[in-house]
Amino acid sequence: MVPLSPCGRGVRGEGGASKGNPSPGGEAPPPSPARGEGRASGRYRVLARPVLPTPGTDPAGYFAAAFSFPRWLADQWHQRFDPDECRRLGFWFNAPPPLWVRVNKLHNSRETYRLRLAAQLIDAEPGEHPQSLRFPEHHPIRGLPGYDDGDFAVQDHSSMLVASALGLQPGMRVLDLCAAPGGKTTHLAELMDNRGFITACDTEPRRLETVTTLCQRLRIKGVRTVLLGENDEAPPGPFDAALVDVPCSNTGVLGRRPEVRWRLKPAEFQHLIRLQTRLLFAALDRVKSGGLVVYSTCSIEPDENEGVVQVVMRGMRHLKLEAEHRAVPGRPSDGGYWARLRKG
Repeated sequence: MVPLSPCGRGVRGEGGASKGNPSPGGEAPPPSPARGEGRASGRYRVLARPVLPTPGTDPAGYFAAAFSFPRWLADQWHQRFDPDECRRLGFWFNAPPPLWVRVNKLHNSRETYRLRLAAQLIDAEPGEHPQSLRFPEHHPIRGLPGYDDGDFAVQDHSSMLVASALGLQPGMRVLDLCAAPGGKTTHLAELMDNRGFITACDTEPRRLETVTTLCQRLRIKGVRTVLLGENDEAPPGPFDAALVDVPCSNTGVLGRRPEVRWRLKPAEFQHLIRLQTRLLFAALDRVKSGGLVVYSTCSIEPDENEGVVQVVMRGMRHLKLEAEHRAVPGRPSDGGYWARLRKG
């Protein structure tokens, strides 16, 4: 199947054949991807001339033109993924992203909330994470049952895995170094049964306010927000654990943030990687001996993920990589990465 050409020409006639290009029985012959537009029904529109690069000779150019991606990113992905996987990513990132929610375990079990939705004829499917529900259809968030009571938070399935990776227990002191807008912060509190102490830091006042607002809606306790200036140091601790969900390229969530594909430039990666490395070192410095740090991104670029972790491990003694996870976009949700590190 080939995506809609942005500059396709020709008119589909009865039976799916393009006028001026009839075929026996009125059906259009399968076109080459450079000249045909695949249709959901399995029929095709045959074009008068090629409008896309030929996949066989220029797969990256075809991907960039067909799915509206910058050529440099198409080239980068085609060096890592085969053409079929790139096309799958193209379709995923150009389709409406699914709606996931995290059921607030302080208020309901997931099954209890799912049955509450079903009573109002709203279908939701359990995901792999024990708090996750996926909606086959989109719904107005504020209109869902329990919104005002804080019975759920909107959060993608892959993001739910991040806070869970810390293995928190009630009573822990946790540093959330890049906290806004608060989805992972509130999840940390839920995982500690609202009996933990979280220091939530960020550098943008308005975004940090969203952490407080979300905590209020979800009835979360024990969160202290700290606004950091550009050159401010994070609170010293020591903390039992830390989450550092760093600023990144967002290449794992381009379906939710389609503008990023054109705003992001290749030269920005080195700046991001330096910042990510500095933040991970800062988090590790502030946890006690034996404490855990989870490093996470919503990127699928190895240099921002494994690359940063490897650099930090070479620069810091007595550090153990306990686990890491790569979330592939579309299987079943957003793309991203997390690594759990234990400080010796």
